[in-house]
Amino acid sequence: MSAAASESPSPLSIVALRCRACTAPLPATTGEDIVKCPSCGTSQRVVDARAFLDQIMLQVNAWVRQAIPMGMDAYASTTVDPVARQTVFMNYVAPRLSTEYSEYKFNLLNLLAHPLGVLPFQVEKGLPAANTPANVFLFQAKVTSVAPLAMDAAAKGSVAETAGAATAYAYLLNNAALAADTKPERYYLMAKNFSAAAEALKAAPKYAPLVDRLQALADLNTGLDAATNMKLYDAPSSFDKAKTGLESARGKVAADFDLAIMAQAIDKELALVRASGSIVRSVQLDTTGNAASSMTSMGRYLALLGNLRDAPYPQWRSRFADLSHSEELLRTVEDIRNAQRGSPAIRILPGNGTALFPFWAIDIPYTFQTGALWRAQGVEVTEAMLVAATFPLDANAFSGTDVSAVLTDVFMARERSGFFNDAMKRASGKETSISGGGPVRDALSKAQMAPAGAIKIVPPLTTGADAAALVQTYLLRVRQVDRTIDKQLRLSSPRVAGLVYAYGSPQGMAANVMPWLGGLAPRSVGDLNAVGAIAL
Repeated sequence: MSAAASESPSPLSIVALRCRACTAPLPATTGEDIVKCPSCGTSQRVVDARAFLDQIMLQVNAWVRQAIPMGMDAYASTTVDPVARQTVFMNYVAPRLSTEYSEYKFNLLNLLAHPLGVLPFQVEKGLPAANTPANVFLFQAKVTSVAPLAMDAAAKGSVAETAGAATAYAYLLNNAALAADTKPERYYLMAKNFSAAAEALKAAPKYAPLVDRLQALADLNTGLDAATNMKLYDAPSSFDKAKTGLESARGKVAADFDLAIMAQAIDKELALVRASGSIVRSVQLDTTGNAASSMTSMGRYLALLGNLRDAPYPQWRSRFADLSHSEELLRTVEDIRNAQRGSPAIRILPGNGTALFPFWAIDIPYTFQTGALWRAQGVEVTEAMLVAATFPLDANAFSGTDVSAVLTDVFMARERSGFFNDAMKRASGKETSISGGGPVRDALSKAQMAPAGAIKIVPPLTTGADAAALVQTYLLRVRQVDRTIDKQLRLSSPRVAGLVYAYGSPQGMAANVMPWLGGLAPRSVGDLNAVGAIAL
């Protein structure tokens, strides 16, 4: 055999030791009996990994025999005429690769259209993992095994792109499985997979924006690994690198027709980076100085937000699954921690109590018709309403069965002086309002940005947009119950006026918030056991 022939690759020589669980390449061993997969975290005996490699090679060689014409067993040898090798590749190998690759490429792009990250203490089960890492890594081994047949630049580029994309896809499928698990080392493993995926695509220039994205996600997960292991001061630099990389990728995909599908997903990943920064800063701002205890509290909060993503109500599931939603809520946690350290960071209603509860202030612009005949006229009113920002913890409110308990029921609280007097006011056109939220407006006018001191504060579980959606449900119910209001009322969309905190003095299962509002006071802020578990 010539020297050139002895140096030419063969399928067996170019496939590394493989993990029995996910088929990813394993690191070279130096006499160890046990090796741990850097992609999925599975530990296995080296002897078992070698036996598994033999199984893979049987499949690869069988595929090669089917793809290569008989008599071309030495296809990889450099002694075979290059033109013949190129002919074999173009006529026999490339069509088979293309057919299988088209499915994987479609599924890869579908996966890339989703944000590829997960917050601590949560799981992400919604990533579209249409294939298994084992099957895709096996395909990558097939591609690598026939790479010596590609002779011209176009064929070599096609093989490099196919092998790189398949490798990256397999690593991302591993991360989809890790995102749905809470194993302690998942962020470390995910960072390794993202880095490996980025490295695999560097030989394919068309995927340059994706390389930036994947490397940025590796940096993000490196930061999250540091944060969850209480190396809080190591995390921000990784988050900064992730932000820079994702912004670079976002700018590039805007002008890339094939990869533009990633744009919205990258925006969500940037929200994840910002949310992760808020988590670290909130833990560092804890006045007790006990970072581990603060991270535990943060974990309860994040776990609850994660559970709400699985609520059996479609109108809420998509909201809580949105990373921008989590980003907004985690910013409020950071504000709470700043307020507890003495900064005027949150808006507090006047009053006193043993805890502060979050409420969304909502403005409801509406007009109503009053008067009869020549006295008929339209009256414009802007009503104020407060909605408990923890309303998902009230089963009736979250399901939409009865939302009135978690808000200031301004339409049911309007002043009534008897049927005859009400009718006379309507007929004469002297009605100035058909709602009774005056005390709420007065209280909101006295709310101030203030520090909170050492008092317990409950963080919100909802955004202003969530509260506005709940108010729409409330208004629909009001019109169904009170036909007089239904005939008079003409509504505009509710407007979010901001987040405020109200004092309460919990006793038993009653929060006792804003008792000075009398019948207007919300009767519920949700299950107090669950509310108390997330108080900071």
